[in-house]
Amino acid sequence: MSQNLYITNYCDKRCSPADSLTKLPVSDAYSLAKELSQYTGSSFTSFSRFCDKDFDGYYKKRIRTEEWLYSSFIALGGNPQSAHPIYFVLGESTYLHQWFDHGLQTKLLLNDIDPADISFTFGDSMSIMDSADRMNPFTKESLFQFIHETTSDITSFLKDLDHKNRYIEAQLWNDTYVKQADNSTK
Repeated sequence: MSQNLYITNYCDKRCSPADSLTKLPVSDAYSLAKELSQYTGSSFTSFSRFCDKDFDGYYKKRIRTEEWLYSSFIALGGNPQSAHPIYFVLGESTYLHQWFDHGLQTKLLLNDIDPADISFTFGDSMSIMDSADRMNPFTKESLFQFIHETTSDITSFLKDLDHKNRYIEAQLWNDTYVKQADNSTK
């Protein structure tokens, strides 16, 4: 079952999966957000968060979320190579594929990722961070245990989550995997 599990990163075709505003100095992050906000359309898409009226709140919450994820991952025994993860979902998400304007997808086999390089949350980490009933991040081992205890058909389980516009978020704490994937597709 776990041999076929993969994680997917979605990003707009004008961006790169390993890019992250939070890895930049603050002034550069705000400058880039201003540049990216020009791609905001009439519908809510991934670039909507970069608009002047939304970006400051988004950026501050993203930083707080990543601090929470990082400290939680360290407490779980993780060994992050970066203070800012690259975000994936377990399996696929139709919602995110549309939200990122049917852009780039990077898929990595979960078995190829060292447990010390990845953590998970039930749902979008930013959305759940301030929730009273949030569950803390968990490890790859805990994910496999949860899957084993919950379902005998992981494919149906993931399709059901996708159908409900829900997902299990994966935080990848080592950029090497994405860089290797980028090099293999060139």
